[in-house]
Amino acid sequence: MGEIGPSRLNDPILIDECLSPDLAALAQSRGYNSIHVLHRGRRGAKDPDLMPLIRAESFVFVTANGKDFLKLYARETLHPGLIIIVHGNGTAERQIELFALALDEIERNSDITNKLLEVFADGSVVIRDYPEDPGGSHA
Repeated sequence: MGEIGPSRLNDPILIDECLSPDLAALAQSRGYNSIHVLHRGRRGAKDPDLMPLIRAESFVFVTANGKDFLKLYARETLHPGLIIIVHGNGTAERQIELFALALDEIERNSDITNKLLEVFADGSVVIRDYPEDPGGSHA
């Protein structure tokens, strides 16, 4: 306790191409180091080709593509965090609303190392270990 103001991630945030670049702007406006894949010159990059960048720069990765990135992250032993926005065919405005909920949750739990944070279309947010602890030991 004793912290003043909201907690902040130490790691930068990378927003996937499948989401609006406005998400990076939202994160920046809230004090986070954030960039969109397009602004890194990675337009059209295949998902596995993004993993070396994500690892090298310790990005928290934000995507709507849970299917592919859950598989990729299942192979990672250590990662700064994966955020999946499950929005269906939501507009950019809806993506921003849902991502704001993710940022709110991060500000309550700043350490999302080896965590999956999912934000659903109904506004619910779920955080869990990912990949899951194979021993099943939870505090």
